[in-house]
Parts: sequence; structure tokens; C-alpha cells
Amino acid sequence: MLEREKFPREHVGESLLPFCYSLLEDLGVIDELKKNFVRKPGVRFIDRDGNISTTWCFNHVINDETYLSFQVIRGEFDHILLKNAARNGADVREETSVLAADITSAPDQVSVTTLDASGAKSTHTARFLIDASGREAFVGAKAGWRTPRAELDRTAIWSHWGDVKLAGGLEEGLSIIIYMGLEQKGWIWVFPLGENRITAGFVAQNSYIKDQQKKLRDSGSKDWKQDLCLQELMQSKFVAGLLEGSKMLIPMQINGNYSYEVKNHYGSNYAMVGDARGFIDPIFSSGVFLSIKSSSLVSAAIHKQLTGEVNGKNEAMETAYKQITGAYNFVHRMIKLFYNPHSVTWAQAGADGRTHKDHESAMAAGHYMLSGDFFENYEKFDDFFQILEDPTHFRRYKKLVVDREEFVQPTCSSRWEEVFKEMVVRDKERIAELVV
Repeated sequence: MLEREKFPREHVGESLLPFCYSLLEDLGVIDELKKNFVRKPGVRFIDRDGNISTTWCFNHVINDETYLSFQVIRGEFDHILLKNAARNGADVREETSVLAADITSAPDQVSVTTLDASGAKSTHTARFLIDASGREAFVGAKAGWRTPRAELDRTAIWSHWGDVKLAGGLEEGLSIIIYMGLEQKGWIWVFPLGENRITAGFVAQNSYIKDQQKKLRDSGSKDWKQDLCLQELMQSKFVAGLLEGSKMLIPMQINGNYSYEVKNHYGSNYAMVGDARGFIDPIFSSGVFLSIKSSSLVSAAIHKQLTGEVNGKNEAMETAYKQITGAYNFVHRMIKLFYNPHSVTWAQAGADGRTHKDHESAMAAGHYMLSGDFFENYEKFDDFFQILEDPTHFRRYKKLVVDREEFVQPTCSSRWEEVFKEMVVRDKERIAELVV
């Protein structure tokens, strides 16, 4: 396992979907995650002015403990997974960059050239290469197979803050997404990472980012990223109130031009998983789940191939990538609807507290989608999309309604003991480490 960085290292993408739970359980890291991270019972979408919101609670559709997902500090979370790989037999080599990968010379062999921290070059050969290089998309980029998704030309800027008094659903572990719209065509996220710690940031079109960057620099800004992030966050009264009296815990982080697709996802001797296969947008916190679920499906297919269970065409690999492509296309449709809602924003979807009786299953579909149930079942949720995308259907949806107060309440009624109790010791250790 060749890793360019030295872990732990910070990364965006702290909020996990409930459907990650069983995969993380299979890896044997659930108990460790419970001791380290806040639990996540749902998502609250809020409109720009803070007047309308809808809360999507995972326990409306998931009836076991897996409805409580996790809000993780990615530097620590990724390090847990790295160490777990080593415990399970992987030869993990950090601070080792991949310079080149040859997947074309032989159909059943690959070679990789690396450069380690000491400056030494090495060549490794193997039967199969798994490209899990994240947004580097190493194989796809080197081969010219990577293309940007022009309609999702956006950048994210964020940081972590401490000494925050959690409110608005954060105090019970909810993710909060604030739809900003207007010229930004973007959104703000706030997730709880501890009893007094949050991650908060914003996403906006690159054209808007560039325009604001110029204005800030022209006005004398010494750190345009920090000034722009704070400028955008302060446009939300909710976030401005949270950050009052807080302190920034890590340097401002930035991720730009992150939406892309890659062709030729697999071959006889290689496969792309996670962000190396493509990345869409972080709005629904689907990135980690897409990565580990695609890795799980592909690893099972690779196992069959390397143990001689297939002759010629690997049908298991074809099936895996059919599911993966279906899931990615599904999430892409969700994201396009969020940025360009035909009739409703996610904050408004159930904000009148009611829903059409014939479409209660559609609201359930929304919960399943936000939980991560879109690999095996992406085709089943078409009715839900048709309701949200078509203004005529949506007017009918709003006209014929029954009371559903649970969608308008800013709570999933989760208890402190469920969300914070197991990670309190680790949270105190982090605070002490920051003071030192």
C-alpha cells in the first residue's frame, strides 16, 4: 500500500452516511470509531434566511443501531483505517509517491515506480493494481481519461472551530446544511466534531470565488481564504451566532475544481475505486460511502479473479461497476437537483410539516437516499425525483396533504448519551493537546 502523505493529515469530508456502518463493522473498526467520534442521527437542511428547515432523521427508516452514523475528524479517521490495513497484513509505506504505473505491457501484470522520503526510487510488480489515489485519480489523469464536470465547477473552503456552544440540532449530532443560492450557487455546512468543536465551511462556484478573491486582495486582505470563508459563513445568522466567541483550531483548508469523471474504470489488471474513479460534490456527504462501498464491491471481484474463480471475463467485476456507475449517476442527479431545484429546495421538501398521503413512500425514499441506500436500490427512487423535479407533480404533492410534524421539528430527539458519551474522554484529550 503506497501512500504519498504521512498520516494523520487533515481532509474534507467529516460526515458519514449510516450505510457506512456495516462496512466499517466488517473492517473491525466500529468500537474504535465509537470511542473517538460524535454520532450522527440525521441531517437538517436550512434555507438562506433560516426561516424554513426540514430535518431528515435516519431512524424514520432504519430501525437498528446503524441509524447512528458518525461525524469524524478525517485526519484521525483515515489514520485509523490506515493502521487497520497494516494490522490486517498490508505492507503500508507512507511518504512514498507513485511516479508511474504501467498497466499496458501485460494483461496480467503491472509495474509501479515509486519515490520514498529518502529520495530512493523503486519498481514494484504485481498481478493487479488498485488505484485508490483519491482526487489525484492517478491512473485516469496520467492516461488522459479524466474530465471535469463543468456544471459542478466549485470550490470548498473550511476550518474547525472550538469553544462553540452547539445549537440548532448540532447538540444532538445533526449535520446542518444551509442553502445559500444566489450568485454563489452554493451552500454552508456545519457538523459537530466534539461537545464544543465544529467543522464549518462553504462551497461556491469558482467564478464567484475568483471574483471575491480579487475584491478581497484589492481591499488589502492578507489572507483571502480566511477572510472569504468568514465573509460567507457570517451571511448565515445561525452560523454567525455559533462562531461568536469561538476560536479557529486548524489553518483554513481549500479544495477546488473537485468535480470530475474518469473513463475506463477497470481492466484485466487494474481497477479504480473511490474518488480515483470520479468525484461529484460533497453536499450529501456521500464521498466516503461511495469510496468504501465501491472498494468493497471491487475487492470481492478482484478476489475471485486472483484466486482463479473466473476464466476470461470477470462477470463479478462487470456487476460491481454497473452498481457503482448507477450509484454515482444517482448521486449526481440528487446534486443537480440541489443546485438547480425545479420546484423545491431540500429545506422546503417537508417544511410545511405535511406530506401527501400517496407520497409518504417518497419521503421515506428521501431518507433512504440521505442514508446511503443507492447502490442496490437507485432505480427504485425515480418517483421521488419526479415529484421534486416536476412543478406540476409538486403542486399536487403540496395540495393533498396530511400532518407530518416530525419533518419540521429541528430535532431527531437524540440523547446526549447516544451522541457524545462514548467519545467524551477522547474529546477532552484533544482539547488538552490543543492547549499544549
